[in-house]
Amino acid sequence: MLSKKWKTTLLLASGMAMSTQISTADEENQTWIDALKDMGEVYTGDDDSIVQEVKVFGRAHYQWSYSDGNSAGQDFSGNGDELRRLRGGASVEFTNGISALARMNLEKGGFRNTSLGYSSFDELYLDYSFSDALGFDSATIGYGRYKVLFGGSEHQSSKRIKTIERSNINNRFAGIRPTGVLFNGEKDGKSYSTGVFSTVQDLETLAKWKGGAAFYSSMEFEALSGGVILDFIYNNDSARQQSDFNLKWATSATYNRSFENILFFAGASYGETESGSVFGIVLLPSTFIIEDKLELVGRYQFGYSSEDSSVPRSSGSRGIRRVARNEGVDTGAGDQNHTFYLGLNYFLQGDNSKIMTGVEYEAISGDVGRDLDGYTFWTAYRFYF
Repeated sequence: MLSKKWKTTLLLASGMAMSTQISTADEENQTWIDALKDMGEVYTGDDDSIVQEVKVFGRAHYQWSYSDGNSAGQDFSGNGDELRRLRGGASVEFTNGISALARMNLEKGGFRNTSLGYSSFDELYLDYSFSDALGFDSATIGYGRYKVLFGGSEHQSSKRIKTIERSNINNRFAGIRPTGVLFNGEKDGKSYSTGVFSTVQDLETLAKWKGGAAFYSSMEFEALSGGVILDFIYNNDSARQQSDFNLKWATSATYNRSFENILFFAGASYGETESGSVFGIVLLPSTFIIEDKLELVGRYQFGYSSEDSSVPRSSGSRGIRRVARNEGVDTGAGDQNHTFYLGLNYFLQGDNSKIMTGVEYEAISGDVGRDLDGYTFWTAYRFYF
């Protein structure tokens, strides 16, 4: 009998092979990309129906990495695979305004473990939509477990991110899913969001309300021939119980613009803790070498903390930190973090099915005797519908 790891690998490999095979076949009627986009549409009704739409959706992200580096004066190297994301869910729109969404995380293993099973809800909420009210062209208000979009990288879904992992800066300021009330509105081409969230940590479903609250706001608009995103979070809970809100306050600014065939992303985030501050910038240019098929991506990030051991962290301690720890090596510390990434993305069927590769160099300095630096090679397959 196949182990869970091999079942997972076989499933993802089959998806890659099927995507490649169909993408080279004649496309007389409906392309594979159209089929992927439509396959989750279970039901569509008219405005007079009680239920207007039912959708199901899912994504599978598998990756492997090899790291080689030096941490706290010790050399290390190692590799491992991971079922990075396996999510499934459904949404229902009914009574011409109410929608419910539930999306579950179905991976349980982590690094060097591809075990399957329910682990938590990624999102779980109920929204009400309306138009031409409160001065907005359209708006929604809802309650539940949300993904808080703080920082430009987090505003981009993991289905479409250009690097295998988001930046360390992003992962220092964003992470788990809080419970609260969220309002989104649009007016004259500008988008606005504001929310109030519980600071109590719940890793699976909806959190309780006790202690303090965190206040969130965001705005998206066009300026300087590109797109601008401004985010802000204030946390009045001195216990800092939730990792999303372990700062007293934080703000972020993001700028996106196209320069002919180059897409440029720049982001900066700043936050204050009880004892110091954290700051970081991310620069990410990308361009297609082969139109819609092969994309070249670069990224530079700089992170700084006023505390010697509080530099922005790798996503879930992935990359060189995780390999070092698995090899029994201290993961190092410091107050400055430099990271360089260069990658290629090959689109089998758009973002719905793609292969990603990348090489990343990361260095942490500032804490004498505990510096860290090294390289990580990544390869990944991403699929969603």
